[in-house]
Amino acid sequence: MEIFPEGAWAMSELRSALDDLAVIDLDELSSDAVLDLVGELTVTANRVAAALTSAVRAADRREAYTRDGAVSMMAWLRGSCRMAPEEATATVSTGRRLEQLPQTAAAFADGAISAAHARIITKAMTPKRLAKAAEAGIDLNTTDGILAALARATAPKETARGVQAWVAGVDPDGTLDDAADVRRRFTMASGLDGRVYVRGELDPVGGEYVHTALAAAMNGDRPAGDTRSHAERQADALVALARAALDGGGLPTVRGERPHVRVTIDLMALCAERGAAGFSGGSLGWAGPINPETARRLACDAGVARVITGPNGLPLDVGREQRAPSTGIRRAVEIRDEHCVFSGCDAPPEWCDFHHVVHWAHGGPTSCDNGALLCERHHTCCHEGGFTIRRDPGTGIWHTYRPDGTEVLSRAGP
Repeated sequence: MEIFPEGAWAMSELRSALDDLAVIDLDELSSDAVLDLVGELTVTANRVAAALTSAVRAADRREAYTRDGAVSMMAWLRGSCRMAPEEATATVSTGRRLEQLPQTAAAFADGAISAAHARIITKAMTPKRLAKAAEAGIDLNTTDGILAALARATAPKETARGVQAWVAGVDPDGTLDDAADVRRRFTMASGLDGRVYVRGELDPVGGEYVHTALAAAMNGDRPAGDTRSHAERQADALVALARAALDGGGLPTVRGERPHVRVTIDLMALCAERGAAGFSGGSLGWAGPINPETARRLACDAGVARVITGPNGLPLDVGREQRAPSTGIRRAVEIRDEHCVFSGCDAPPEWCDFHHVVHWAHGGPTSCDNGALLCERHHTCCHEGGFTIRRDPGTGIWHTYRPDGTEVLSRAGP
């Protein structure tokens, strides 16, 4: 690599400093010293990012990338520096627009703001908006100073709000264009272990709808002692919203019937005792194979239809769907239990499944005496986790037992 003498010396000094940092024993430093080091490294990383952006801009301006046959600076960064496409595009674009924003560029070069701050500001400074600002008599130098000062004092999210306010004032129609440019995307993919991975992108208004609905499901009636993380609660809320939509009948019919979660399991496997060998599990229509206990849990509070197949697997007979439990039984159990009966849980009835204490596949009736309210988490504990619950008919007290038979702290009934 050919670097002019001053540049070669500077890079040598930088590498030497990084080598010295690499051999520091961080465990020997005090907490104050470690925090000071993190702060200094953050500023240094910002300055290095600014220097990179400036160098990229210089190479872009003189089309130096043509030396290696690249068609653009973005392509050269992707090929020669193995940058991600979005990172390469952001670096080139930021460098180009910073030339018109000297105060933001200076804050970036000083390490006072990060590449994220610089990207937020420069992304909004399109030629169209700058022209509109000039027509409205808005001085670019003043705007540059205000936004640079804002970025110095706030995190990127707060800086973005300030930039959005500037855009709304200068180019209100442009905010609509920005929203239109954000297409809603949502993908789900099943992993080899059966887990489902989600990824998506929403426009601001669509995101607000989803955020508001999730917040309501998360916080509307949060049980006492809930130790789930925010991410766990948000995921549970998303599943709860989907279940409510399916149970409530508000979704359009699909091929003449209400949409539903389909679970397929062999009758012998369904009726087998927990942990019995020689039986394959069931399967979900989309996610694939599940174990028999998961199938039994889903069948606890669901419509069940019998499909008899022949030796070749083709259906011979399809019985009518039967609902378990009935609306009356469910309502009676809700009045009696009031909430999830698992020890220490206060999840409201709306969050709960109807659990057969003795599963109907094992001869247990669908009745109030054999039913209990369990939230999804504790319903899973009682099937896949091996926990059991039992109600004392004399006192109305529910007892919860661990898989080894020992009792979890009991709780009083209604």
